[in-house]
Amino acid sequence: WGQNKFIKSLIKKVGVRNYVLVQPTPFFNDPLRLSMLRASDVLVLTASSSPGVYLAERSTLFNYMAAGNAIVAEATPGSLGVLRHGENALLSRFNDVVDLATQIERLIKDESLRYELGVNVRKDLETKYSWDVLKIKTRIIFEKLNTYT
Repeated sequence: WGQNKFIKSLIKKVGVRNYVLVQPTPFFNDPLRLSMLRASDVLVLTASSSPGVYLAERSTLFNYMAAGNAIVAEATPGSLGVLRHGENALLSRFNDVVDLATQIERLIKDESLRYELGVNVRKDLETKYSWDVLKIKTRIIFEKLNTYT
């Protein structure tokens, strides 16, 4: 609830009038949630300094990537491991509300950038993080581990 309050205050501060906050759902792949993500022009991934939230942030990141839309994310070790500023997303400094708002505004104003980032992030998901790719990487790791035993 606290995060929604923060996001709503940010939305009001920058003057966004049309928005939808997608509430948490019981399942990460809830069809309604996924359809809302796909219908969004800009997806905003805020972060937390709490280590316990890290897995949820990463899951949300990959759901956003699957939607194939532009992403603005706070720069954290998790997002920096996957996202590249200006290539497949826009990144803001962690806990910097002004920078986050600036990046969101940049995407709101630039339709071609939104499209380009969305296409690039979806392509990265498919080429680097699909199950087919990850199973090959996992097999290689296990084979390497097997040689040490």
